[in-house]
Amino acid sequence: MRRSTAHVLTATALTAVAFAGPVAGAVAAADLGMAAFAPGDFAVLEVWPKSATPGATVTVNTKACGSGSLAEGDASTVGGGRFKLAPGTHKEVVEGQFRVDHGLRPGTYGIGATCANGKFATGDLIVTERGPQGHVHTGVGGGTTTTTDPAKITAGVVSLAAAAVGGTWLLRRRASGTRS
Repeated sequence: MRRSTAHVLTATALTAVAFAGPVAGAVAAADLGMAAFAPGDFAVLEVWPKSATPGATVTVNTKACGSGSLAEGDASTVGGGRFKLAPGTHKEVVEGQFRVDHGLRPGTYGIGATCANGKFATGDLIVTERGPQGHVHTGVGGGTTTTTDPAKITAGVVSLAAAAVGGTWLLRRRASGTRS
């Protein structure tokens, strides 16, 4: 299969951009006097619950910040904005909470936290669709809050019985061949 020159040039350009992006970011950080990221700078941000619906409150925690430290979280991807992480019940863990925006679409969203010691923690939150709430009005069966009327029940039973008897009579008459 022969590839056109445009395909080859496009593939080459995309490969160059993919490799140049991280290098350019590191060079820019060095020019601005920012420290480069080391492999240990990123840690796990535990998200609980892992899957939430719009409007839910989500708790995050991490051990990346160290004992008694503080952090600032960023949940702007889910409409939660910035939030504080403080030492929790365990001294080595910082934790915080945010609320998922009510109008958020289902998907996977990244949540981050920056520790006072300069380390970063990231985690993912899966937003699912909100299910039906309260009573589902389908129009069939189920419990009722009104009292039943015995007269209506009797009328319904009589109607069904009359229809069954009439239908049976018509079918037997047709099968026997009599018209009277």
